[in-house]
Amino acid sequence: MDIIKVSVIVPVYNSEKYLGKCLDSLINQTLKDIEIICVDDGSTDSSPEILENYSKRDNRIKLVSQENRDVGAARGAGLKIATGEYVAFVDNDDWLVLDALQKLYNNARSNDSDLVLFKVRYFYSSNEIITPKSFDFDKYFNNDVDFNSFTFNALDIKPEVMNNLFAPWFKFYKRNFLNSYNFYFKEKITYPDVPFHVQVLLKANKLSFCPEYLYFYRKNHQESMLLISKDTSRIFDIFKVIDEVQSFLFSNDLFKSYESEFYQFKLQQINFWLLRCGKTHQKEYLLKSKKELSNIKFSTIESMLSRRYNEIYLNIINSTSYQEAISLDESIKLRFKDIKAKNRKVENRNSENIKVKTEKEIKKLKFQKSVSINGIRNFLRRLK
Repeated sequence: MDIIKVSVIVPVYNSEKYLGKCLDSLINQTLKDIEIICVDDGSTDSSPEILENYSKRDNRIKLVSQENRDVGAARGAGLKIATGEYVAFVDNDDWLVLDALQKLYNNARSNDSDLVLFKVRYFYSSNEIITPKSFDFDKYFNNDVDFNSFTFNALDIKPEVMNNLFAPWFKFYKRNFLNSYNFYFKEKITYPDVPFHVQVLLKANKLSFCPEYLYFYRKNHQESMLLISKDTSRIFDIFKVIDEVQSFLFSNDLFKSYESEFYQFKLQQINFWLLRCGKTHQKEYLLKSKKELSNIKFSTIESMLSRRYNEIYLNIINSTSYQEAISLDESIKLRFKDIKAKNRKVENRNSENIKVKTEKEIKKLKFQKSVSINGIRNFLRRLK
């Protein structure tokens, strides 16, 4: 291989059940000029042996081993030795469709973009496949856009910058772009994907979009980080992540531009983990949440956020116990669910009324047209 077009970085940790499917999807890509960098992060199962066997079958696989330092450090180690024009991240329990890298490479090259976004499907342990709406970036653009010749920036998809899935694997990166800003995954923090996601989106001059489902993300299995961290002290790392994002916004003079998005992000993240906190840390997590939000005046956020997020703020601030916070949040969700249902009924009713009105107008036009044609025929007959 003279030129490596794509470096695929796979952090590996105790994934013996799923690793083979992941690697099969990579070695069988239609784009052949790739390197596959697998970073074993101190696995204690048979993952290292699986990696060794695959590396013997395919010399494009490069193996890196390190003591357990978490997924951020593993991705960073892979990034340091990557040599491809572009970089893709794939988690060890997920997989790509077989022409994914070819399509992403073509899109990136034709647009000369720093970053290509694409669509993802979720795969559940029940073998159910779900298509989430959160990756439909094309909703921001006209239907007739040719995405192989179209770029945009973060402001064009502003609501997604801090309030979408933060994973690095639904993005395809120009390696020179990553190196020019020295982007890295913060170590010793449980959710390093979040600040990395925000930083790369906001620093990219040219974003592009490949509106196809190219990645399968495995959800709800027992090894998932969501399940691992919720009943450990690692759950408090979300506060470090929020601080990291805020610091980046201020240091790059972006806070004012993304102020409402940041407060929504902060409330959403704190509340997300509050609802999933294990019993051991529930009281402490609520106290920490109250302290964090007490630094924000309600008058500051009330006008810039939706009612739902304002109520999240008030719920956490005013709750005197973890159970009270959970109960109030549940009642808020039920109320908003009821409001949405009523709004849908009104929308459907309006839609039906419009449909009926339209049908009547069509019939009226047809009648007028018929009368008009008959009138012309009669006039011509009189002339004869």
